[in-house]
Amino acid sequence: MTKNPSKKTLLSDISRRDFVNGTLVGAGAALLGCPAPAFAKKQIEEAAAAGHHPWDGFSGVGDYARSNGNITRTHEAAHLIRDGMSEELLESAIDTGEEYDMVIIGGGFSGIGAAYQFHKDYPDKKCLILENHPIFGGEAKQNEFEVDGYRLYAPQGSNDFGVPNLEADNLITDIYRTCDLPTEFAYKKPDNSGVRAPRENYYGVFWDEERYDTGYFMGKNADPKWVVNPRMDNLERMPWSEDFKRDLNATFEDAWTHNKGEGLDQWLDTMTYKELLEDVMGMGPEVASYYDPIIAISMGGVGCDVYSAYSAKLLEMPGCEIHYKVDMNVEITAHSYPGGNTAIIRHIVKHLIPDSISGGNNTNDISYAPISFEALDRPDNPVSIRLDATAIDFMHEGDPETADHLMVSYVENGEVKQVKAKTVVPSIGGWVARTIARDIPDHIYDAYTEFHHSPILVANVAVRNWQFLDKLGISQGRWFEGFGNFFSIREPMEMGEKTQPFDPDKPVVLTFYVPFVYPGEDRTVQGSIGREEMLSKSYAEYEAEIVGQMTDMFEDYGFEAERDIAGIIINRWGHAYISPQPGYHFDRDGKKSPINIVKEGYGRVQFGHSELGGYMSHTIAINQGARAVRALKEKLV
Repeated sequence: MTKNPSKKTLLSDISRRDFVNGTLVGAGAALLGCPAPAFAKKQIEEAAAAGHHPWDGFSGVGDYARSNGNITRTHEAAHLIRDGMSEELLESAIDTGEEYDMVIIGGGFSGIGAAYQFHKDYPDKKCLILENHPIFGGEAKQNEFEVDGYRLYAPQGSNDFGVPNLEADNLITDIYRTCDLPTEFAYKKPDNSGVRAPRENYYGVFWDEERYDTGYFMGKNADPKWVVNPRMDNLERMPWSEDFKRDLNATFEDAWTHNKGEGLDQWLDTMTYKELLEDVMGMGPEVASYYDPIIAISMGGVGCDVYSAYSAKLLEMPGCEIHYKVDMNVEITAHSYPGGNTAIIRHIVKHLIPDSISGGNNTNDISYAPISFEALDRPDNPVSIRLDATAIDFMHEGDPETADHLMVSYVENGEVKQVKAKTVVPSIGGWVARTIARDIPDHIYDAYTEFHHSPILVANVAVRNWQFLDKLGISQGRWFEGFGNFFSIREPMEMGEKTQPFDPDKPVVLTFYVPFVYPGEDRTVQGSIGREEMLSKSYAEYEAEIVGQMTDMFEDYGFEAERDIAGIIINRWGHAYISPQPGYHFDRDGKKSPINIVKEGYGRVQFGHSELGGYMSHTIAINQGARAVRALKEKLV
């Protein structure tokens, strides 16, 4: 007896009046009714001419213009999963006649990591990756702009990386060696400006804020509107209470030791981060409010009041005995390619499918050469990637403990198709994996109900110049009301003739990581409320909010949206982050944690995605995908 309730509804019965589709229908009307500057109208027209749905909006140029975040068609395909497929429909699916030793569901870092491990261990066996987007990469994709003769790149999501220890014997180091990933990098300092800018878009949010020129925007009618580099004088110029400033400065110093020894991690996982801050460390409630969007932007997606304090340790938050305090004498070790971690996943795909990206194995070719989409899915490929193919069901042919294969069903070009697989690795989010596994055991399904996910929106805004930031003397900013919470520009990585300009008089991309935080709400609904907010707005509405926010912040420094904004791309990620609650990580009192239950897998299925590492990062995703493959060794011999 299994507990999967989603396999009952006929395809023809699926409601088109649900929440998301309702917002998509309304998006076109919103575009027509929402006043927009000339550049926005031009973008809307370009998106429509390219066949893009108005909810998706302008999506830039290049191969990734087909896929900016979770686009309309991926949502529509997701509804087939959510609402279920009938036995009759699955039985009428088209059998492609293909047989694979492994089918991997999902073409993000965990799926590509699984494929890498599979190909390394079984070079003569065949593997198929089913990817529901028009291009592989998951959140490791890029946005591309053409602005005044310059090609600009920015991350859609997955952003920063550190170079691994090349003396170590582990999977990530092996990938760096095998896939020709570089280990040394140079960055372009700004021309005609003394502004200190980060190399990537995460650490400046909090961890390395003091290294860069950071402004806190206090409001349109505040005096002063901006406080630049507020940590320089221990928040002295901030219009906050003395108690709040004292507490916040104490967290910046981060000198706490809890004397828990080897039991620290398990102890932290018994409480929320808010409880650690307030009940253990004695901080006032304003401190948790300050850290709410930092937790949400970086990897948590929710507020401190529902987030495991051990998860906060993984984020290197104050009070978790990481002792994060910025040491200005230590060299920065976080890097970012122009399009974020897109370049890393392209290196791995190029290794697995050499003809997939034209040119040589150097980073410039791999990063910028066109993708050969036809080469991704050829019958003679040891590893193939099938794009726009949404997996909707998989099931063993017989008892999972004795069956010798599974049938995997997916939707491609409006048709339900099936392939035969000796093994299956779902390298997708748990909210999907538990739904499409038709014979999933009850205990694994129940464990998956303890996985909570939250959204993030990434907005990339290309401007024709950044003189307004140079006048302010900042490269990044925080604010406390309005659209979003944080933005930054970056020092471009040196990429030869492809190096992006970095001059206040020339174009640059501002990247906004936008969290959805609802402190005080139950942990099971914070992410749902955020998704509802994110999905309910049209592209035009978000565009108007961004223009309004930037105008409020920068108009006093010469910024004019009509003149200065060249393009805005919105990337919506509805389940971007795992949001672990206390008790998520560790076994306790003889009871297994949710992640350890799911890691058991069943039959010829092993789940492999970053949530099983308790933290969303590209290295954890790769390792979890590879772990799943190794766990299926007996089924593949």
